[in-house]
Amino acid sequence: MYFSEKEKEPPVNEFTIKRTVKTIQPFDNLYIWVTSIDEKTQKVFTTSSSLSSDYINIVSYIVDKDGYINFPFVGQINLRGLTLQEAKTKIQEKAGEYFPKIEITVKFVNNKVTVLGEVARPGAYSFAKDQLTIFEALGLAGGATIYGKKNKVILIREKDNKVNYNYLDLTKKDIVSSDYYFIIPNDIIVIKPVKARFRSLNLLNWSLVLSTITTGVTLYLIFYKNN
Repeated sequence: MYFSEKEKEPPVNEFTIKRTVKTIQPFDNLYIWVTSIDEKTQKVFTTSSSLSSDYINIVSYIVDKDGYINFPFVGQINLRGLTLQEAKTKIQEKAGEYFPKIEITVKFVNNKVTVLGEVARPGAYSFAKDQLTIFEALGLAGGATIYGKKNKVILIREKDNKVNYNYLDLTKKDIVSSDYYFIIPNDIIVIKPVKARFRSLNLLNWSLVLSTITTGVTLYLIFYKNN
C-alpha cells in the first residue's frame, strides 16, 4: 500500500510541497505562439490557439545542443536553463525590437514520462501539463503491481547533461515534501520487484522443469512398453 508507514502520535497529515519547475534543456521541443494587435505582425506569425496538437508538434522549435533556438527575424536566442516564464520574457524582448505590441506564449510539447518495472502497463506516456505528481504518473501506467517495491522507487532525471538516480519511498506521507514529488517531462520511473517476485519466478521455473522431466519420462515409458 502507498502511505503505509506506521502513524506517529499524533499523526502528521499536513506537509509543505515543493514544486519542481522544469527549465529548458537541449533537445527540448518548444511551441512559441506570437500574437499581436498589429495585423501585419500577426500575418507573419500565422499561429492560433486552436491549432491541432499535430500541427503544434510540427511547428515547434527544437532547442539545440548548446541551448539555442533560431527564431524568425531575430536569429539565435539562448534559452538554456530558463523557465518558461523567463523564456517568454527573453523572446518577447528580443522580438519586440522588430515587432511592436506582441505577446509571447511558450509551452513544452511532446511531454512524456516513462514508467517501467512492476506496473500494470509499462511504457512511455504523454501528458499535456507541465507537471505531474509521481502518483499521477504511476496512475497512467495502471499503478504498481502487488510485486512492486514501493519503498525504493527509482526516479531518473536528466539535467545539465547529467543523469541523476533518486530513490523515493512511496510508503511515507512526507513524499509530498520531496523535491521529486512532482514529475517533469522526460523523467523515468522504475518500480523494482520485491524478493517474493523472484521467488515466485524461481518456483515457476522449477515447476516448468519438473513438468518437462515428468512429461519426458512418461513418453519414454509409453514408448518403451510399446516396444
